Amino acid sequence: MMTDFIFLMILIIGMITVVIGTEIYQKIQFRKSIAAHLKYRFKFDDIERSFAFYDTYYKKYTDLTGQDESPLIWVDNKTWSDLNMLDMFKALNYTYTSVGENHLYHVLRLQSSLSHYSIWKSIKENTAFHHKLVMLLAKLGKQTYPNYDWQSYQYRFHPIYYVLSFLPILSILLGLWHIELSIIALPISLCINYIVSLRFNHYVDRDVDSLFFTGRIIHTTNKINQLQLTPNFEHDLDKLNQVNRWRFLLLKAQTIPGYIVLLIKYMFLIDIHLYHMLVKRFKMNHETIHACYRYVGEIDALLAVDQWRHHQAYCTTPSVSKNFHFTSLVHPLVNEAVPNDFDFDYNVLLTGSNASGKSTFMKATAINLILAQAINTVTAEQFEFQPGIVKTAMANADDVLTGDSYFMAEIKSLKRLLNIHPKTPHYYFIDEIFKGTNTAERIAASTAVLEYLSQFHQLKMIAATHDIELTYTLDAHFKNYHFNEQIYEDAIHFDYKIKEGPANTRNALELIRIMKFPAEIYTQAQQYVSSFEASKQNRPTDSK
Repeated sequence: MMTDFIFLMILIIGMITVVIGTEIYQKIQFRKSIAAHLKYRFKFDDIERSFAFYDTYYKKYTDLTGQDESPLIWVDNKTWSDLNMLDMFKALNYTYTSVGENHLYHVLRLQSSLSHYSIWKSIKENTAFHHKLVMLLAKLGKQTYPNYDWQSYQYRFHPIYYVLSFLPILSILLGLWHIELSIIALPISLCINYIVSLRFNHYVDRDVDSLFFTGRIIHTTNKINQLQLTPNFEHDLDKLNQVNRWRFLLLKAQTIPGYIVLLIKYMFLIDIHLYHMLVKRFKMNHETIHACYRYVGEIDALLAVDQWRHHQAYCTTPSVSKNFHFTSLVHPLVNEAVPNDFDFDYNVLLTGSNASGKSTFMKATAINLILAQAINTVTAEQFEFQPGIVKTAMANADDVLTGDSYFMAEIKSLKRLLNIHPKTPHYYFIDEIFKGTNTAERIAASTAVLEYLSQFHQLKMIAATHDIELTYTLDAHFKNYHFNEQIYEDAIHFDYKIKEGPANTRNALELIRIMKFPAEIYTQAQQYVSSFEASKQNRPTDSK
C-alpha cells in the first residue's frame, strides 16, 4: 500500500514538473525570439491568416465614434487601389498584434496621424524599455481579430439562474434531513445545470472569445501604462479592472485539469454569471474599452513604423509648410528607385515616353503625401508640405460586373474629382486623361476638364499625358515637365529624372525596332508618322 502511494506521488510530482518545465522552456524560447527579432529587425509575425481582417476598425469607426463618414477626407477606394496602398500597408505591417494591424490600416485610410511619436526616441534611447514593450504586445499577438462591436453582446440573464446555481448546494444540505432524497436531488441538479450551461455557451461562444480578448486588451493597457516611458492613458480603468481579473475563468479547457474546472463551472453556472457580469460592465464602459483598443493599437502601429523606417535607405520626418517641396524622394515600394527633387507649387502637365517614369513619380508623390499625414514619415531626404486630401485617377479598366466600358469607368473616376471642399487643400494625380476615346475628343475634353480644375486655388495637380497638344492648349494654367530616354546600342536607357519643359522624344517606334519586328512594319510606321505630322502642319485653320 505504501509503495503504491509513493509511486502515485512520484507520478504526480513528475507530471507537475513536466508542466512547469514546459512552461519555463516556452517562456525562455519566447524571450530568445524577441531578442533575435530586436537585433535583426525582421517581422516578428508575418503569417498570412485566413481569418485576418485588417480593415474592421476602419469600417466600424463611424459607428464607434458617432462621427459621419467624410469621403472628402478619407482615402477613397479608387485612390487606395490606384496607389497599391494595400501593398504599402503590408510593407509597413511590422505589427505584433491584430489591434495594431487594424489601427495602422485605419490611419492610412483616414489620412489621420498617429500621435505619440515621442515613443520613437524613447525606444531608441532605452533598449530595456523597448524589450518590455515588445514582450507585452507579442504576448497579445494575432491569434484573435477583434470585431470592435462591444454593444452587440447579448445580455440574456434571467433570475432563474440564481436558483439553479444554488440547487446543488441545496441538494447537499437536504441530506441533513433526508439522505436518500439528497442522493437523488444532487445528480439531477448537476445534470440540469450542465445542460443549461452547455446550451448557453453554445449561443454565446463567439461573444465569450471576444470578451476574453477584450479583457486581454484591458490587461495589456494596464501593463503598458505602468511603464515609465509610455504615453499616459487618460481613462480610469478601476471599474473594468474589478471584473476583468475574473476573466481567466472564461478560458476554454485544453488540459485534463482544465476539463475538471470546466465541469465544476458548468455545474454551478459560473460561466453564465461571469459572462453577464462582464457584458454589463463592458457595455457601461464601452468608451473606455474603445480607448484601450486605440491605446494598444497606436503604440503597436508606432513600433511597426519605426521597424519599417529602420530598413529604408531614404526616410525622414516631414515638416508642415505653406509650400510643397521635396528632395531625393523615391517610391517606397520600388527597389533601387531613382530619387527626384521637385517644387510642387503649381499645376503640372507631365509628358514623356512609355515607361519613362511618369506614373511612378506621381504615385511616389501621392503615397508620400498619405504617409506624411498618417505616420509622419516619408521616403525622401527632405519633405515640406501642406496637409490636404489626396485623390487619383489612374489605372482605369473595364468593369465586367457593372458592364462599364473603359471610357465609362474613366468618366466615373474623373467625376469624383469634381467634389472639392472649398477650404481644404487638395492634391490630384491624373494619368492618361480620357485615354478611352478618340484623339480629337480626348484633347478637347482633357483641356476643358483640366482648365476647370485649375481655377480652384486650393487644388494642386499633376496630370500625365501622351498628347503633346495639351502642352500648348494648357500652357496658361500648367507648367510643363517631362521624363525622357536615350537610345544607343539598340537599347533604351531611362534616367527616371523629372525635367522642365514638354517631352521632346518618342520611343514607341524604336521599341518596335528594338524588339525585332519585321523591318517593313518599322519603315512603314515611320512613313505614316511623317505623313501625319505633315498633314497637321498643312491643315487649314478655321476662320473665326
